[in-house]
Formats: sequence, C-alpha cells, structure tokens
Amino acid sequence: MSYIIAVASGKGGVGKTLVTAALAVSLAKKGYTVLAADADMGLRDLDLLFGVQDEVLYDAVDVMKQRCKAEDAIIPVMPHLDFLAASQKHTWEKVDAPTFQYTLESLAPDYDYILIDCPPGRGKAYKYAVAIADKILFVVEPSWSSIRDASRVMQFCNKHKQFHYAALLNNFYGHSDGFVSADEALESLPAEHVAGILPHDRAINRLAQEGDMIHMDEGLPFYQAMERTAAYLTENEPVPVAELIAGLPHEEKAMPAAGEGKTGEIAICGESTGVDEAIPAGAVEELAKAAAHVIPGCRNMADGLETVPQEQENGASENGGPGTETISDENQPVPSPMRISLKQRRSQSRMWRQYRR
Repeated sequence: MSYIIAVASGKGGVGKTLVTAALAVSLAKKGYTVLAADADMGLRDLDLLFGVQDEVLYDAVDVMKQRCKAEDAIIPVMPHLDFLAASQKHTWEKVDAPTFQYTLESLAPDYDYILIDCPPGRGKAYKYAVAIADKILFVVEPSWSSIRDASRVMQFCNKHKQFHYAALLNNFYGHSDGFVSADEALESLPAEHVAGILPHDRAINRLAQEGDMIHMDEGLPFYQAMERTAAYLTENEPVPVAELIAGLPHEEKAMPAAGEGKTGEIAICGESTGVDEAIPAGAVEELAKAAAHVIPGCRNMADGLETVPQEQENGASENGGPGTETISDENQPVPSPMRISLKQRRSQSRMWRQYRR
C-alpha cells in the first residue's frame, strides 16, 4: 500500500508544483516507485516541469469517466516515476472529487508513494486530497502573506483533528532585506511540524523552466536540502534546521549598483532622474535606430544617446540661422530646445516599453 502525500498551500505561486516534481524525482532516485498526480484541474503545470507535455493523450478525468484505462493515462517520466495529468478542459466545478479520490486509492497498491499536487486554497479538491493523504506538506515562501495563510490552514487541520501535516519552507535566503528570513518564519510556525528548508537556487528554476527536472544535479544545494525532506518522510529522520539555515544563500542583486554596470553593458544615465540603467551594448545601436525615426537628428555616441539640432545636422551655420538663438553677453549660439508633438512622444514611449519587455 502506498504512502500518499498531498502538497498544498494557503496561497498560490509558492512553488507547490516545483516542490512536487523535485520530491518525486528525489524519491525515485532512492529506488521508491512514485506516482506524481496533478490535481490542479484546468491549470495543470506539472507536465511542463517533467517535460512530458506533448505526451499527454489522456488525463485523470478520462480515467474517472472510464474513457480509458489507468495505464493509458499514466506517463512514465523516468525509472520508478510515473505521472498522471490533470484535465485542462474541466475545472473542479465540473469534476467529481470523490471519484478522483477513488481513482488515486485504486492506484495506491502499485506505488510506494503517491504525490498529489493540490490547487491552492481550501476548496473541495484540497479537502478530498487531505482525506486520503497520510501526510500534508504546506509549502511556504518567504513572505508574510504566505506564512499567515499557512498558519490558517494548519489551524483548519487542528480544528478537524488532522495532525499529519508539516510546513516546507521554499525559496528562502539566508539574509535579505526584502524577504522574510527562515528564523522569522519558524517563529510563526510550529517547529514540530517543519519538513525542511529549501534554499533559493537559480539552477533549479532554470531546470524547471526547461522541463528538465529529472536531471537535477545531486550536488545542488536545493537537491541536498530536498534529500533531507525525503529522509524526513521515508525514514522519519529529524530535520537539521540549524544546518539548513546556515546553508542558505544571500540575496542576489537584481540590478547592478549605480555606475557599476555588468560586463558587455553600457550604463546610460538619465539626466532627468539621475538613475543609472544598464543596457546591453548591442541594444544601443538598435535604440539609436529606433529613436532616429521618432526624433530627427538623434545619433549614437560612445557615452550614450545624444540629440543634435536638425539644422546643425544638415550643415547650418554655427553662428546663427534657423533653430538657434544668440546670447548677447557671450555672443555664442545656443540650440533652442527641441520640441516634439504629443503623437511623437507617445510613439517614443511605446517603442521604449516594447524594448524593455
């Protein structure tokens, strides 16, 4: 008989699907037979992380309505790991939750572990998944809203005499001014119900985006932390909280500091705001070309973009003429401010926003 684990959360976007995929791969590499079941009807994503989105012919609803056999809907992902997709057509408003529960229970004898990627919240899908789960993992991200929601669902479990749950901290930094620290999160959550602390790891995020989670490097900090969670679930080993917190990374800078600029980039300083922005060197020429269509006389300079009066660009006299005015005391020509229409301003702004995207 398999051990059923429901991966849930109070709010969305905390990494439930990523945690489900990583835990499934970790258990499979240990030799356990695992079924990863996507229960987010209408919004399935687990197939993308496994890279099997093009192999889904049948889903859980097809099995429930007896349109196919269970073995026709189950997709082998790697040795010891199978995947059952959620429906993309039907949401939980049109899916019979007890039948889904029965489907998973009927598959239980064939696997050591069944992982259920639950939708966020406390809807009927969550309630029926919790009813058959031997363990509930609440994924928590480093934000107060996520911690508060996790505390609420834990109180909900306590109210209904369901004490087989644990919090799994995901995507945490060692120290950050913009995120809640692991120590602060643990102060708000019951320490006896912590299944692990997973660090922020750009390599894991890249594998998830590429649909290549099955090839996680065992040397990655995220994978090693997930191994501790797997040991907690399979062998009931205590989670080394202090060790995991000590191994958390420091927050990375999202943008370089003012004037630093990354390699291969040109820093362009906006005169009106005084804020430095790093732009890839190859994009400066494209920006100049785009600006030339909007602002006549705009040319590319080594230190940024410079606007030249059109009359001077066309070879007008430097000692006066159209577009210039003379200061009497110094008798030097000063270009008059260039004026552009509202339509040109809107076009310029739109082209800049498109480039930034």
